[in-house]
Amino acid sequence: MKFFYSCRTDIGVSRESNQDSLLVKTARANGHTVLMAAVCDGVGGLSRGERTSRRAAELLASWFEFEVVQIMGQPRPEDILRYRFRQRLMDINREIYSNNVRSGISSATTLTALILWDYRFLVGHLGDSRLYRIDKRTVLLTSDHSWVANEVAMGRMTPAQAMRDKRQNIILKCIGGKAQAEPDILEGKLEEDAVFVLCTDGFWHHVSQEEWGRWFSPSVISGETALSDNLYRVTELVKRRGESDNITAIAIDVTCSEGEER
Repeated sequence: MKFFYSCRTDIGVSRESNQDSLLVKTARANGHTVLMAAVCDGVGGLSRGERTSRRAAELLASWFEFEVVQIMGQPRPEDILRYRFRQRLMDINREIYSNNVRSGISSATTLTALILWDYRFLVGHLGDSRLYRIDKRTVLLTSDHSWVANEVAMGRMTPAQAMRDKRQNIILKCIGGKAQAEPDILEGKLEEDAVFVLCTDGFWHHVSQEEWGRWFSPSVISGETALSDNLYRVTELVKRRGESDNITAIAIDVTCSEGEER
């Protein structure tokens, strides 16, 4: 398995600061390469979102550097990693929430993270940032933890109505908002070349389901330059379509090598 990635973040036209944060980390362990990528977005309407999103990313990066690499050295790391990933996200939530209480503030962030190794992937998710997998089709791997998404799921609102509703920034599950937060943990295996895109809502709001494959399908990505160029083009496209929120995305191209054990 081989991969390369590109990142992009931009301050929205109506924003004074960027409350988004991102991270990409790679390491070699037990003869294999492991990658972690994550995006965080400070929850609208609350204070110090940029600090909270940055802190969540920093804590996740530290965990990768000091524990994930050790876990990957074990004979069957997937079970340990799944358990510890969930525990670490809950620990990060508790630490940030406790700091909020001590400081007398309300602050929170979304967090969507991906770990890739040996044709396997593991996802941790809270909030309305998203993770897409694009191969022969486009699959949204995460579910939005937002009030409007819940209304759509209950049949009380259409997706089009949700996109126009002013309550889009009401997040039902996030990092730092409550003392306890249960993350969604997803896992899977890769059988073919794919591109993963992690992004905050400022990026995905104005990209239609059909357009993901047009820009990020492995068949149109011919190398790292093409991936970076397309990520830039989509960011500019989103801005032209009127997005005022901060825009952050990470695109990861994964190539499945023939003859390699999976």
